[in-house]
Amino acid sequence: MQVCTTHTRPTRLFLLEKEEAGEYTPDFTFSFDDYYGDYLARQKAQGKAYYQGLGIERDDAEGRRRVVNYNHTFFGAPHVALLFMPAFGDNVRVAGDIGMYGQTFLLSCAARGLGGVPQTLLGLFAGTIREFLDIPDEYKMLFGISFGFPDPNASANRIKMDRVPVTESVTFHS
Repeated sequence: MQVCTTHTRPTRLFLLEKEEAGEYTPDFTFSFDDYYGDYLARQKAQGKAYYQGLGIERDDAEGRRRVVNYNHTFFGAPHVALLFMPAFGDNVRVAGDIGMYGQTFLLSCAARGLGGVPQTLLGLFAGTIREFLDIPDEYKMLFGISFGFPDPNASANRIKMDRVPVTESVTFHS
């Protein structure tokens, strides 16, 4: 695993330029079309709550574009951790390890009064980021975590999502 942390200022304009040009360089495939059943319903509910919380209407294409671009500017955070993994087999175990590392990183941030946002969307620019930061090709970017001191007045920080009850997501055996 390789974790690269950097100040976000130098990369913000760079990613916006790549987004505007449609120059995507992902290491892993991703499509909302792959969601199904309850997962699709939850994804849609999260998207709806997020955009409503930001005051963006469904038909507001420019507003939605601004929200997507806010991802590329790391939500205004001063730092980003970019999590890269070596490719082994089907990558599932390594990706799981990276996910656990990311959660521990986020919990460590919270314990210190910092906030963090995991961003799989940054993975659309994996090759570009790897080149920009001179990361070897054998490391594949899974996601990034933008972090800094949260703004409690920001609209996005006041959005609360319902959670599936534990009894619906965990099977207990005795």
